[in-house]
Amino acid sequence: MHRTLERIQTDATPAVHGPLRVYFVGLALLLTATATRLGVFVVATLAFGVLTVHAVGREYFELLRYPLAFLLPSVALVAAITPGTPVAKFWLLSVTGRGLDTAATVGLRAVASLTVLSFLVSTTTVPQLVAALDDLRLPDPVTELLLLVYRGIQVLVAESARLHTAARLRGGFRSRRRLFRTTKLVSASLLVSAVDRATAFGTAMESRNYAGRMPVATAESGGHAVVFGVLLVLVAARWVA
Repeated sequence: MHRTLERIQTDATPAVHGPLRVYFVGLALLLTATATRLGVFVVATLAFGVLTVHAVGREYFELLRYPLAFLLPSVALVAAITPGTPVAKFWLLSVTGRGLDTAATVGLRAVASLTVLSFLVSTTTVPQLVAALDDLRLPDPVTELLLLVYRGIQVLVAESARLHTAARLRGGFRSRRRLFRTTKLVSASLLVSAVDRATAFGTAMESRNYAGRMPVATAESGGHAVVFGVLLVLVAARWVA
């Protein structure tokens, strides 16, 4: 059965726990995205691929399927538009040696960076991410905005799904004319519902003596050995020829 991203994050069993996971991914992403050596891309892809599979299983491959569908055509376009000496020609397009080198570097860096981020995305919820950033003294208004937007998106998605199901069961999408009319009505209802929910949420916060600081979850960090090992190998691959 299909699982939502939030369910995958909740059920994940990552080898690195707590705020350390966010800092780990941030440092690894910085080392990977600014690297030029092939070894760094290989190490990042293998290490974080294994960590993600260990945490979420085969759901990792489902998550990668969609970004890779956009990445591969982009890499092919880079190979086709980069000037240089042609090594192959396909109809009106010619591929150059410089284009192949550039496409390979860009593609490997993108895949490695995507693999690093996939570990964070598949194992860390937004409240956990905000909690880690809060430990770095993130300003209170930014924390409040992030958590409110996160909660607001959840409410809007659930409400839009409910309205869409109700309209479909009433035959609101049977024809093109009904489709436009129903879409207009659903959008208007969603806007009114969003305003009402926001007002009710603000009233609830005030009734609970909200003082401008959102509560954030706290968790103990773990997996220091894994973090040290992966970062050490990344640094070695980056600086050792």
